[in-house]
Amino acid sequence: MKSTNKPLRGRKIAVVGAGIVGACCAAQLTYEGAQVTIIDRAMPGMSGPSRGNAAHIASSEIIPMSSPGIALEALAMLLNPRAPLKVPLAQWASLVPWLTRFLFNSRGVIYREHIKKLAQLNNQVSADVERLYALTGLSEQLQRDGALYLYESQRSLQKAASGFAIRQDYGFSSEAIGTEQLYQLEPELAKIFAGGYRIPQWMTVSDPKKVVTGMIEYSCTNGAEFICEEIQQIDPQPADGRAGVQLLYKNGQSRSFDQAVLAAGVWSKPLLRQLGTPKLLEAERGYNTTYTQPGIRIARAILFGDRGIVATPLDHGIRIGGWAELGGINRPPNPKYFQAIEAMATEIFPQLQTQQRYRWMGHRPSTPSSLPIIETSSVNPNVVYATGHGHLGLTQGPTTAKLVQELLLQV
Repeated sequence: MKSTNKPLRGRKIAVVGAGIVGACCAAQLTYEGAQVTIIDRAMPGMSGPSRGNAAHIASSEIIPMSSPGIALEALAMLLNPRAPLKVPLAQWASLVPWLTRFLFNSRGVIYREHIKKLAQLNNQVSADVERLYALTGLSEQLQRDGALYLYESQRSLQKAASGFAIRQDYGFSSEAIGTEQLYQLEPELAKIFAGGYRIPQWMTVSDPKKVVTGMIEYSCTNGAEFICEEIQQIDPQPADGRAGVQLLYKNGQSRSFDQAVLAAGVWSKPLLRQLGTPKLLEAERGYNTTYTQPGIRIARAILFGDRGIVATPLDHGIRIGGWAELGGINRPPNPKYFQAIEAMATEIFPQLQTQQRYRWMGHRPSTPSSLPIIETSSVNPNVVYATGHGHLGLTQGPTTAKLVQELLLQV
């Protein structure tokens, strides 16, 4: 894939954040000729959601979390220790603005508008993923086996039907399957399911950590540099008075760039506030356990609608987890949540071997609308925001990178 036209050639662009979104942006901008500097407080792929996420490229996920009736559903989940939503008591006060907007977004008109916007974004995902993974030599990471959504009662199966009908309306097809077919597809499952849906568009990756590091390696091989440092401040006006942006590091040093992309996940929040564009961005913490010697095989991603967890085949085992804990960034992982998910894992897969495993908890950057923040700073058009992707950073990363490039070219 060669390009004779390099519209960003020579521009010095900082990408703040080396998670999956930042890594995709860095690769895209490097390919387009920019002199990219990637900056993160941790080594690529070693922290955050990009290390331990569920490995899904879920283009059909266009239903916002904030949906009609969510208030009552959320209350019921908070009262159920095995339900997928958790909010520590100490977090409630700080979450009031986010939760207020979240509930406001569940109104029918706003809910439908957010579906439309997510569909417009996600309709580009498959082509953009294939393109960027081919460019960076990562196509072998892609598994194109689709996914299964499974339900344990006729009631929950019927309740889910409206969501799949909405997806169908926006071009994301699905196929209803009964018990006989689902057990043919995935024979290791416990015989507890009433049926489900098969979604052909989904892909997974063999290891999301390898995708992140692969994108960064591509960038650095082609002229980018990586700096392991924490950004203390983004100054929209460089000290030398030239147009551009200045980054102040925690170690006291600073550096000027022509442009900057803020893609630091939930850690973008204080920098957004400094730039005068505060956003409702919260850490939606996810939990999972990866079984490295599971003793069973699954062929594709499986989502368990009644439990809020997922199972994904990786190149080094099976990853099972999920949930949403609005727990901030400073609270340690809650071991009870791992234990509850691991108990569910053995209920779902009776033959699962659990001795060899490792646990992970990460902070997804979540907005009340489920829409990512991809826009130009109102303070300085040389700063572009690319954060707030929630569960869909791996899904939307390549498309976000393309949109970020378009915004940078407008300056």
